[in-house]
Amino acid sequence: MADRQVSRLKAALADREARVRILEARVAALEASTSLRVGRAVTDAARRPGKGVVRLPRELYRMWRHRGTPNVVTSVDARERPMFSARDEDRLIVGSPATGLAVAGVLGRAAAEELGRTAHVVPLMPHDAALILDTADVDLVLVDAAAGAPGGPWAYLGVPGVPDRERALLGLMDVARSRGRPLVLLGSAPGLAGLGWDATLRTDAPLDEALAGLHARFSLDLG
Repeated sequence: MADRQVSRLKAALADREARVRILEARVAALEASTSLRVGRAVTDAARRPGKGVVRLPRELYRMWRHRGTPNVVTSVDARERPMFSARDEDRLIVGSPATGLAVAGVLGRAAAEELGRTAHVVPLMPHDAALILDTADVDLVLVDAAAGAPGGPWAYLGVPGVPDRERALLGLMDVARSRGRPLVLLGSAPGLAGLGWDATLRTDAPLDEALAGLHARFSLDLG
């Protein structure tokens, strides 16, 4: 009993730390966004009617020239960036149109890194998975059985006796079905096998090839 309680506390702590890192990344991206910089430039010009108004066109032109330059989020370790790079609101913040496949995922680190090289990734966390999925513009939902490994925000997912993880997963699956998004399981776990997946993927197959197969199977529109 004590070991199980310690495991649940560790999972809760990892969940909270992940939430903090997500918020830090999103705040940093917002602070670097063109929209916010334009607003600040206009506000500064209004406060200084003389020199401010004269400098405003130059500042706006400089922002326009650099509009395609990717924003660098420095407040989050580079190893974490694939987990935060493609939420729907983040794509709006950086001002670049989204192309390619958008995948909402319950992911372990390895799958997140591999998937982030070929698709826009919307990471789902236990505390807000259903809410994010209900508002994000994604093509499919991928659940990685390895996300249930100890130490991550989804620790012990698929393990009997951890009902909070199962409730969060079932909630996001309900949202996915209501929105007509395919539910895909990567790998296997005893508590996940019988949940009614639209497709399953083996862990020994490259994810880029698997995504191509899912695109064809479900006739996904890549925009």
